[in-house]
Amino acid sequence: MKELEMFQNMSIDQIKSIVDVLQKSSDAYLYILDLASDVYLIPEQLTKRVALNDTRIENCTAVLKNVIHPSDYSKVADDLGRCASGEQETHDLEYRWLDRENRVIWVSCRGTVIIDAEGHRLLVGKLNELGRKAKADNVTGLRREVRFRLDGEEILRDRPESIRFCMRIGIDNFKEINEKEGTAAGDAVLSELSQCILDTVAEDVDVYRLVADEFMILDAGKSPAWHPYQVYDAIRKKAAQAVRQSGYSRFYTISAGVIDRGFVGKSSEELMKLSEFALNEAKRNGRNQMVLFCESDYNGYLKNLDIRKALRIDISNNFRGFQVYYQPIVDARSYRVVGAEALLRWQSEKYGSISPAVMIPIMEESGLIIPVGRYVLWEAAQMCKKWQQIFPDFHVNVNLSYVQVHKSDLIKDVNRCIDEIGIPPHSLVLELTESGYIETDSRIRELFKDLKENKINLAIDDFGTGYSNMRYLKEIEAKTIKLDRSFVLQALENEYDYTIICHIIDMIHSVGSSVCMEGIEYEHELDRMKHAKPDMIQGYLFGRPSPAQEFEKNFLTGPA
Repeated sequence: MKELEMFQNMSIDQIKSIVDVLQKSSDAYLYILDLASDVYLIPEQLTKRVALNDTRIENCTAVLKNVIHPSDYSKVADDLGRCASGEQETHDLEYRWLDRENRVIWVSCRGTVIIDAEGHRLLVGKLNELGRKAKADNVTGLRREVRFRLDGEEILRDRPESIRFCMRIGIDNFKEINEKEGTAAGDAVLSELSQCILDTVAEDVDVYRLVADEFMILDAGKSPAWHPYQVYDAIRKKAAQAVRQSGYSRFYTISAGVIDRGFVGKSSEELMKLSEFALNEAKRNGRNQMVLFCESDYNGYLKNLDIRKALRIDISNNFRGFQVYYQPIVDARSYRVVGAEALLRWQSEKYGSISPAVMIPIMEESGLIIPVGRYVLWEAAQMCKKWQQIFPDFHVNVNLSYVQVHKSDLIKDVNRCIDEIGIPPHSLVLELTESGYIETDSRIRELFKDLKENKINLAIDDFGTGYSNMRYLKEIEAKTIKLDRSFVLQALENEYDYTIICHIIDMIHSVGSSVCMEGIEYEHELDRMKHAKPDMIQGYLFGRPSPAQEFEKNFLTGPA
């Protein structure tokens, strides 16, 4: 610290006078430590922050033992000892103090040894609270993300092979705790969990608090190694025990994402990014669990992000690459085409044809399903109007996403489409996949009511794959129940399931709904299942999904 050279050969009183003046314009705590007499001169501001009752501390070495964190005291004492002996001329450490409530304060303490006019070795310097610079956290007593990035870069540069694992821990329901119990309760949980982590890992394992409710463990120590699963399980058990001891007044669980290999050539920024992905995977998979980072999964995630970007670009370019295909729905007795299911297809310039099984979840997660859903609805309604000129009773089925139901004004969109295109409401059938939400979701049940009032027909798709609760069939008054192919295959394989499906069809008929049997692909399947008396059939045996022009040519060129 070259700025302290001006103090050389001054008396200690002169030095103190200058330090007192400088203190008035400094956020740091300026100090003087007489290394020979063990007298510590500190500003009054510091006495208000920590348990030091005077600005002049006699027998400093003993007094500071009650102020510096026990785990850091020997390190600080040894360093000051080297300054006193002349072995070194500077003091530069980051360590923990304890405030008046015994809470941790991370500090950066720097000083330079000077010789005063009487020949005494004095350490003159400044003490900064890292928490004020976002380098440490006074709630948990841990260093912050800034410090992790600095430490991580150093280790990754100098000894990446020493890193055994990097674990990112997140509290699963932290937002709920803050909202319901208040931020004080949230801080208590953060402090509690940080202690669980510190009680689990070895002293040479570094622990940091990241943003909000997340922590990072960087194990590059020399103590006996634990497998990440052992570390996570031990922390989770300690946290669960703390929750029990609190009488479940603040309940929480933790998830973790772990990187356990491939540190050579990485940066701390990459560790942040990859560990965040692994933690999010743990939360997406149900929470309260640990997930090891998987490169192939991550590459798939990046590809999905790229696909989402491509989808957004094509949607904004008037649905470039999108097309609606149609699969015929036939009468089960006459095999005459009575309708079609509209099915979305997308041809990406970069990736080619993308499966709906890949595309639809990406659009649902991003919200892109809402504009695309409108596009399909309008396209299908326009074709339905055209094809009704050939078969007046023709109907078209359009699939709905639960995202459309919850995040758009679906009924308004449907009614506007019907009015603008000019088709009878009953010729449009909206398909909703069977799910437990049908019974419990008030928004879904409200949709059923609105559809009925607007004379728009509803079909329950993939019946037999979800809860299959017969009780709601009468309540929702769906025009059509579509039996999934997997359900049909079970009936084809044994007599018991065939009898069950016959009874289900009878019950569906008894509440006034019709049955469409999906996935009929072969003649022998048709011969067997038509005796169960479905009303309609859909499957490859009668036609695969095809573009509108091809569908019209194959199925609507004249009377069947």
